[in-house]
Amino acid sequence: MQESDDDGRDRRHRAGSRPSLLRNLGVVHTTFIGVGTAIGASIFVITGNAIASAGPAIVLTYLFGALSAITDGTSYAELSSSMPNAGGGYHFVSRALGGIPSFLTGWFSWIGSAVDCSVGAIAFSFSVGYYVKWIEPFSLAIITLLIFAFINYRGTKSLGASEIVLTSILIMGIIVYIGGASLNADVTRFTPFFPNGFMPAILMISYIFPTFAGYETIATMSEEVKIAGKNVPRAIFLTILISTALFVGMTVATLVVAPLEVYANSPTPIQDVANYFMGPIGAFLVVVCSITASLTTVNGAMAGATRVSYALSRDGLLPTFFEKVHPKHKIPYRTLLLSLMISISFVLTRSVELIVYMISLGYIVTSIFVGLSVIRLRSKEPHLYRPFKVPLYPVTTMLAIGTTLFMIPSLSIEALVLGTLFAVVGLVMLTAMRRMRK
Repeated sequence: MQESDDDGRDRRHRAGSRPSLLRNLGVVHTTFIGVGTAIGASIFVITGNAIASAGPAIVLTYLFGALSAITDGTSYAELSSSMPNAGGGYHFVSRALGGIPSFLTGWFSWIGSAVDCSVGAIAFSFSVGYYVKWIEPFSLAIITLLIFAFINYRGTKSLGASEIVLTSILIMGIIVYIGGASLNADVTRFTPFFPNGFMPAILMISYIFPTFAGYETIATMSEEVKIAGKNVPRAIFLTILISTALFVGMTVATLVVAPLEVYANSPTPIQDVANYFMGPIGAFLVVVCSITASLTTVNGAMAGATRVSYALSRDGLLPTFFEKVHPKHKIPYRTLLLSLMISISFVLTRSVELIVYMISLGYIVTSIFVGLSVIRLRSKEPHLYRPFKVPLYPVTTMLAIGTTLFMIPSLSIEALVLGTLFAVVGLVMLTAMRRMRK
């Protein structure tokens, strides 16, 4: 108990003297960061495998994912508007539950965001390699991570402006893809709807879930959002609604316009489909979209990973060396470098499937603890100012926790083993740091 009290005093002391981050982001910037992170690289990489496994029923998988994202997003909206903080989910759980749950939340949120950068960089290199065959994709992915680390280093103004440009290009390209597919649709390709049975569609939920995670990035950026009580909830729900519409539209378009053999098991499935029904011009359009999506993923996820690890360091759960904020750019540049190193290490695994499932695991663990934090804070701090409240509480919150718990058994064995190893390493490090401070 004494150790816990010491930790609490240490964190309160840090909170009183911590460096502040600039509030540069409005609702438009914040929404574009969320959408850019959500409609990012993975949709251009995983679509072929997802449809090959679930068939046309993958549309239901995305709708279920959207339901989970909406219920989960209400928890993030309530807590982010009440206590905007660079730690996002980690900060909420720290205040509500404390102890090991708060550390694990921050730890897995950080890992999930850092690994999300990896899949964005890999998708970018695959897209470039669609035309430039001589480029080694994983080397290019590492170079991409280095470039966007520099963009993040320049500050949130640079980040927000670049995200608006990149995400606008992405959305326009996706709309053109969907519109072109509608003119060449063959609805008979929707039958059979469950070619491999019902279970594959259910098991794909954890595989596609990272595509909805833009709202978590918004929560981690909330300390830098102007009028966070209003703008953060708006940005969260706009992100979920826009991304869901585009996810479902892209998936339906892909299903009805080309036979499965065109894109199954391809690292560039959407490009292959566009080339099938629109020719080289269509393929080029989608390559541009894929490149843009990949870059928005790297941009937004790297920002989220940097803020979460910064919050961990600021609260003494990572070495204090990492809490340094750049005096000019107001960016926690040391945690940016640390997150970059993790992203590069996952690129070096060369396994897209492992990376996608690790992203999902990180977001699932965080989401479960965030939902529990809403429940705990409603009783622990009933008078906390809440500009936004979860509708139909506690039903909505319990549904959010239940749907994310449901996804855990559908993760890959490799991701579960590696996630357990990460948790053990983190807890050992936490114990060692506590003993050193004591």
